Order: sequence, then C-alpha cells, then structure tokens
Amino acid sequence: MNLLLKREYKNNLWQIFLTILVVYAVTVATIQIIAPDKLIKPEEFPDSCPDKSKNCTMVGPNPHRGSGISEIRFESNKSNVMHEVLIWVEINSGEILQEWPNHVHGVFRTSFWKFPDDFVVNLHCEDEEVVMYIYSKSRLGVSDLGVNDERVDSFTNHMLEAEISTSRCIYGD
Repeated sequence: MNLLLKREYKNNLWQIFLTILVVYAVTVATIQIIAPDKLIKPEEFPDSCPDKSKNCTMVGPNPHRGSGISEIRFESNKSNVMHEVLIWVEINSGEILQEWPNHVHGVFRTSFWKFPDDFVVNLHCEDEEVVMYIYSKSRLGVSDLGVNDERVDSFTNHMLEAEISTSRCIYGD
C-alpha cells in the first residue's frame, strides 16, 4: 500500500510539473502572438511617447522620462556612433530587428515572460555633430516598472562614456 501511495504522489507531481510547463509555454506564445515584431522604420520614428505613459521613455524633441534629456550629441560621424550603439545592444542581450545607416530598431525581452520592449535609436547630422534620439517602449501593458527608463539611462551613460573617434558629421554620410 505504501508503494502505491508513493507512485501516485510521483504521478501527481509529474502532472503538476507538466501543467505548469504547458501553461508557461502557452502564455509566452500568446505574448509573442499579441505583440509581434513590427519594424519602426527611420521615417516612422515617434515624435513622442503617449501622454502620461508609464511604459515609454524618449530622449528626443519631446522628452519623456529619461531625465528630461532632449538629445545626445557626438563629435563624430554616424557610422562610428552606430557601431557603439550596436555593441551596447549586443552586450545587453538585445536583438536587432533592422539596421539602417542612421537608425536601428532593437528589441529587449524580459527574461521570464519574454515581454517585448522596442528600443529605437535614430541619428542625424546637425552642425557637423551626430544628434541621437532614443525611444524605448513596452509593447504591452500600462507600466514597465521603470525598466525602459533604466535601459535608456544605462544606454545614455554608456554612450557618453564610450571612446568614439572624433570626426565631422556631414549630412548624407
């Protein structure tokens, strides 16, 4: 009788484990289905985050969170700056969806549930300097629990501390 109870207990534990695994897999798949990758092309770079958004950070003409910074400037060219952007995305386990000479669209996914956050960097030349705008937004939910703001802050600090070779940014390069 005791052996039968042990076997039944093991079977119940195995069923519970499989149920949890299936629920997790279905949940992650559902998140990916309802929040698919949709490219944000250079001409579609957002002007701003939604009003009072708690899941979006922007360093740009209409800053939102991100310490209120409206732009980051570099005395370099776009390819040198973009190279450093791509290094940071890779080091931080981001995935590049598409890369252009002046624009990159990446995605970061939360480690457990795989919620996607878009991370977009746009560069242009102004007064022989590279001007950088950053947009980071969760695709789902009303709050990112500060993750996008922390990501943009980390990225901004990295870029400001990076040793990027000096040159002139010329419109069209």
